[in-house]
Amino acid sequence: MGYTKGLLGRQAEVGHPVRVGVVGAGQMGSGLIAQIQRTPGMTVAAVADIVLEKAESALQNAGASDVLIAGDDIEVAGEAVASGRAVVIRDGLNMPKLPVDIVLEVSGVPEIAAQIAYTCITHGTDVALMTVEADITVGVLLSSMANAGNTVYTICRGDEPVECLKLVEYAQDLGLEVVAVGKGKNNPNIPTSVPADNEGEAARKQMNPRMLTEFTDGTKTQLEMAALSNATGFPIEIEGMHGVACNVDELAQKLVPVVDGGILEGGRGPVVEYVTGDVAPGVFAIVKSTSDVVTHELDYLKLGTGPYYLLLRPWHIASIEAPLSIGEAVLNRQADFQSTTVTTEVVARAKFDLEPGTTLEGMGGNHYYGWAVPAETAREQNLVPIGLLMGSELTAAKAPGETISYDDARVDETRPLVSMRRLQDAMVARGVL
Repeated sequence: MGYTKGLLGRQAEVGHPVRVGVVGAGQMGSGLIAQIQRTPGMTVAAVADIVLEKAESALQNAGASDVLIAGDDIEVAGEAVASGRAVVIRDGLNMPKLPVDIVLEVSGVPEIAAQIAYTCITHGTDVALMTVEADITVGVLLSSMANAGNTVYTICRGDEPVECLKLVEYAQDLGLEVVAVGKGKNNPNIPTSVPADNEGEAARKQMNPRMLTEFTDGTKTQLEMAALSNATGFPIEIEGMHGVACNVDELAQKLVPVVDGGILEGGRGPVVEYVTGDVAPGVFAIVKSTSDVVTHELDYLKLGTGPYYLLLRPWHIASIEAPLSIGEAVLNRQADFQSTTVTTEVVARAKFDLEPGTTLEGMGGNHYYGWAVPAETAREQNLVPIGLLMGSELTAAKAPGETISYDDARVDETRPLVSMRRLQDAMVARGVL
């Protein structure tokens, strides 16, 4: 059964569509609001943004009329939502206090996203994140909290990690052996890229230069593939991954073991990877048939020449697909994507020479880029997860390419995200998570 039929059936039963609360009305949030408003059986009941007018405009552009700007008056906002009127509030942490069915976070800020998720879970409200940076930092804690109760915590469909996972699940359901899974990177990989380099392109794309820099310096790809690693338990084969130049027609030849003519050393089971070339904006899984009968059938059906085959999804469409995760959560009480293992960490490497006393900027800034490493390496070297570094004071000089450890920086322990990560680390160390 498709979600549309189920959502409309639910609406007929309970008397109203799924009431979605959206946190963040920027570029991605505005597109998401418009998509939800045109999805049968759903409506955007509330939008939270510190710029109230921006949230109001996003709702109006999506076709909502008679929008109430409630600001900080949550009681009035709650009454309006219950009556079917769309509202705007200032603080996303108040969203689960409203009579919404699910909260969709699209702030793009890891600190905010993690707090939104934590608050929703503790209030018993389903929550879906678009900010993978939060999940890579504290997703194991958040998913364990939600799964222990009756709340759904999920990362949304439409981004590469989730669509990669769907290919893995598809392959496993068919009894095929997954060899490698990952994405195509569609930006140049320039570790020393800084916001000033990207201002023109960011303006053309109507993006924040820092957000674009997170793509061009490679951080976003490292984060997304680490999230996939933690959702599947599949490791990366080398730090930072191979990241080879590879087109679609080469994938099933290159991302296979060396003994079979590829680049993978093998012996570790399935691995997470990314490539550059014409694969983007698609995602892929390289699978192996271990049955002569199945291999013959797949060859006959022109999937390739076995035993290795390519499963390709040549697109991901971000916010357009996000409502699918709302349907999965509300109707089936299932998460599309959760980090349930600590297999891979993303740490920080200096872009340039950094001096002691430097207050570190966040991801996509001038100071560091993301680098995926095995979780055991991060623990052994006491490396700081990249999501915790913003605002930290560097206490040791760093040369270009050097990683930043807890011995090198004074991390702000007052940040809620840091506290959440400390709790996750302690529980993982004790085998609780």
